Amino acid sequence: MDDNNEEFRTDILKGLSNPIQKSVPSKYLYDNRGSYLFEQITVQPEYYPTRTENSILEEYSDKILQNIPKEIILIEMGSGSSKKTKHLFDTILKRQDKLYYFPIDISFNFLDSVVTDLETQNENIMIKGIPNDYINGIKDCNNILFENNFKFDSFSRIIIFFGSSIGNFEIDEARDFLKAVRLNMNDKDYLLVGFDLIKDQFLIEPAYNDKAGYTAQFNLNLLTRMNRELGCNFDLREYVHYAFFNKEKDRIEMHLKSISDQEVRILGYDKIFHISRGETIHTENSYKYSEDKIQRLVIRSGLSIEKIFSDNNNWFNLVLLKPC
Repeated sequence: MDDNNEEFRTDILKGLSNPIQKSVPSKYLYDNRGSYLFEQITVQPEYYPTRTENSILEEYSDKILQNIPKEIILIEMGSGSSKKTKHLFDTILKRQDKLYYFPIDISFNFLDSVVTDLETQNENIMIKGIPNDYINGIKDCNNILFENNFKFDSFSRIIIFFGSSIGNFEIDEARDFLKAVRLNMNDKDYLLVGFDLIKDQFLIEPAYNDKAGYTAQFNLNLLTRMNRELGCNFDLREYVHYAFFNKEKDRIEMHLKSISDQEVRILGYDKIFHISRGETIHTENSYKYSEDKIQRLVIRSGLSIEKIFSDNNNWFNLVLLKPC
């Protein structure tokens, strides 16, 4: 078993052993199949975040970049298909001849296919895909720039984190994550983060329960992955996708709910995990923010707000940050 599978196995054992709430870290939703399914989710009519964030980028890309005088290098955490990032590509290439772009994603195969597609679309974009987690991916980018004799005082890196992915973290985890990003920035760098704002739950909940069923497939694919990579014995017919808005915590919670009493095993591990009818495995959160909560999070993270960009409905914020 390689190191990635060993970490996966360890996390699953820990999550299924939790007596209060069984859970699986959300990053494991994004294998190659999961990444593909997530891209399908983003184009569903119910899924407003991608559509709204894209509209902000379409309208404000020039303004986002206008106060950055130096040559720009883009680093994108959780790049996915990089579709929204193309608005920044176009704007940047109006002001400089070429662009260095480092997409970071944990889905190695998916990342490779996206990089291949991007390389054929614009010869002025120099792309280096980084198959890693977010923070280590930024460190990899910094090392590549250093090893290739880039002068760090001659350009500004913009680290982008789209898709309201910051909402997948618990609030304290989001603070610690942004602090870790800050430690890998210098004073000339910027961080551009997408925040999904608090709104009516009757708008939020359908985004995670699309009628076409892509979110359900995305969630259930996690069990398929666990069966394939860890030798588990989950019967997908005995689980349903379950997502709802938790008003007390201002977050969407995504679960896999068991519809029968079950016993689950992991290959090579003696323990039996009992899952009762109606019991859930918590797979993902998506926190929704108010502007006050964004302000508090940013201050606690050692960053300052340069500018906030919003859509006409005030459903979503793109926040440009700088190190304090």
